[in-house]
Amino acid sequence: MTRHRQDAGFGFVELLVLIVVVGILASIAMRTMTSTITDARRVRTEREMELLAAAIVGDPARSTDNLRSDFGYFGDIGAFPTTLASLYTNPGYGTWRGPYVALSADQDTVSYRLDEWGDQYIYAVGVSITSSGGGTGFTKKLADAPTDYTQNQFVGLVKDRNDSLPGTIEKDSVQIQLSIPDGVGGTANKICTPDASGQFVFDSIPAGRHPLRLTYLPSNDTLSRYITVLPRHKNSNPSLFKFATAHFGGSGCGESITLRPDGAGASSSLTGCATSNWQCVDEVTPDDNSTLVQRDATSWAHDLYSLPDPAAAACPPSKVTVFLRCRMEQTQGDVRAVLRVNGVNFQGAATPLTTSWVNYGFSWSSNPATGSAWTWSDISALQVGPELKGQNATKPAFCTQVWVVVEY
Repeated sequence: MTRHRQDAGFGFVELLVLIVVVGILASIAMRTMTSTITDARRVRTEREMELLAAAIVGDPARSTDNLRSDFGYFGDIGAFPTTLASLYTNPGYGTWRGPYVALSADQDTVSYRLDEWGDQYIYAVGVSITSSGGGTGFTKKLADAPTDYTQNQFVGLVKDRNDSLPGTIEKDSVQIQLSIPDGVGGTANKICTPDASGQFVFDSIPAGRHPLRLTYLPSNDTLSRYITVLPRHKNSNPSLFKFATAHFGGSGCGESITLRPDGAGASSSLTGCATSNWQCVDEVTPDDNSTLVQRDATSWAHDLYSLPDPAAAACPPSKVTVFLRCRMEQTQGDVRAVLRVNGVNFQGAATPLTTSWVNYGFSWSSNPATGSAWTWSDISALQVGPELKGQNATKPAFCTQVWVVVEY
């Protein structure tokens, strides 16, 4: 009998089968590894896109006193960056407070603008950031449109300590100023006054946290707050702001009214602007060098202006203060208020001017014509104005604003 020796190794067919099986397993492993790498790249890219979005418009989860406090680059500048490079390198803006992106140890100042496949992010200004995703793109949205962040409205309501509203007389005595970034590295001030019901509105303001200042002009009582303006902000319920003092109307004493020139009085000796002299100084918000009256000689000269007749209150007037906003051009100038009562002029104490605009107050606690307490009929007949003396035609003294506060 013939015996055949059995080989201990693989036969040719078996070896081919083994190679095919190993190849299939290797292919599956490669596909799995490629998928895992792609998934990891996508996760890292999505995370970086989240960080870039937060750098541009802030992190909504960060808050102060339960109000969003982080608005990123946009909150500081008031506009979207034109390129992602501005998130790390200041484009020359004074209000830039970056860098807004934190670089890891293995990143340079360019790599944060590249996704995990090494491709540049596609940045649609104010709308989105997109990654090519190695051929399968995906996007992080910033807003539906840039105007979601740039065009917002804020509505407020101002009252005094007693919850009184300004009314038609006092509404012009409140100046409200909102400071916002201007979009090019500076700041801009929006100024308004409330209506008789105390409501005021600011339109076209950027999202962010902005300082708001409310000032009762007669006494310079100022209320400072920060407001938070969210994207697409249009608050139908006004935010309330209250002075700590009873400035408006009400039924008690210890209050005041503000009167501003409404016509020419018995004298007009100062050089004025293009309109009547009283219209050069009647504004609620001072325009300083824009409209004013002036005196360009070393002798005194004055104007007098009529005032609106206030409604008589239950309490009699206790003090009349004439406010004048004035300055001189160079080294010589003085100011004093003129009060005309019962057909007679009375002057306040002469006060030296400075080259800066300053509010000067001149008070009378009683009627100087009679020496008796003021009456509401006295106030109705009152005329007031500035009296100035300057240096010469090129170095005059100026007055840009006149108003009267009657306390009662």
